[in-house]
Amino acid sequence: MIYLDNAATTQISSNALKTYDLYAREQFFNPSGIYDVAVKVKNDIESAKKTILDALKTSSGDIVFTSSATEANNLAIFGSLRSNFKKIVLSMADHPSIYNVGLELENRGYKVEFCPLQENGQIDYDALEKILDEDTSLISIIHVCNETGAINDLKRINELRKKKCPKAIFHADGVQAFSKIKINLDYFGVDLYTISGHKMFAPKGIACLYVREGLHLKPILFGGGQEHNLRSGTENVPAIMALKTAVLEIGDIKQNYEHVKKLKDIFVSNLKDIPCTINSNEENSPYILSLTFKGVNGETLVHMLEQNGIYVSTGSACSSRKKGNRILSAMNLRLEDVVGSIRVSFSKHNTIEEVETASKTLKNCYNELIEKLR
Repeated sequence: MIYLDNAATTQISSNALKTYDLYAREQFFNPSGIYDVAVKVKNDIESAKKTILDALKTSSGDIVFTSSATEANNLAIFGSLRSNFKKIVLSMADHPSIYNVGLELENRGYKVEFCPLQENGQIDYDALEKILDEDTSLISIIHVCNETGAINDLKRINELRKKKCPKAIFHADGVQAFSKIKINLDYFGVDLYTISGHKMFAPKGIACLYVREGLHLKPILFGGGQEHNLRSGTENVPAIMALKTAVLEIGDIKQNYEHVKKLKDIFVSNLKDIPCTINSNEENSPYILSLTFKGVNGETLVHMLEQNGIYVSTGSACSSRKKGNRILSAMNLRLEDVVGSIRVSFSKHNTIEEVETASKTLKNCYNELIEKLR
């Protein structure tokens, strides 16, 4: 098997799985308990938060653990929401767990504006500057687009915020950025930032939201008051501690980045003899590669590769059963180009041999499909 759908999910690492097992079977105590072994587990959770804050390069703030990035994104938006909010600014590149929240807020009577995209998949910064004004109360922009790998400049967005709407809250979805590109939340100036465990070799069912010190969110779940009353429910200790292990295993981000960039370049080079368009540029994250093939259906290519033991996707797993692709369309791709698109996403564990085999097989599948369609 050659797995190149790492933007959808990753395999839990051996060490993270061992940690999960330890806290599921031996250190299984409820962190709300008052006896020593439970208090130790509670302290271990606090240690995990410190590890994540260090990795995010921030000296203050808190981590709120959630069951998923979708929950964390919803907490960021709905937890920030106030009755006096006048305008909420999102982007056309946002994950469905932000974009669909925006649609719901419109249904509730809030004014929501979606920033358009450039053809490279990044947000249109000139358009964003025009959209932002003194009425803007909340901004949420994805850091790295899960469809194309386009990297949005959070520092630049924050400068626009300070210029046009300094009181607005700024959230970024960092699910496809964390562990893959350099992150410094103190430098970026964000108030809220989302990460997800299963995108970086931790288990499914664990994610978290960074909350800047001094920012007060409202809970969207009510119960026992865990996580400083922001996320009630007994903490998923095994997954939290496995996430900590995965964070400690990130390694050298720059070295991993260069390895993955080499993989992406090899993959693209092996497709140069067929009509294939890359829906990105060199500024995008190499971990995600969006490709359009002329005259074929991307879903058909995905299944042909599957028959050869190679796994890619047509796009976000959260939108795989929906027709079209909102983000590619927002980049001005024609419908036939959207239909002919696939997403290849790499990890630091993929090898040159895997990429050579996968790209050459993809080329053969395309040629075979074109021959059948003649």
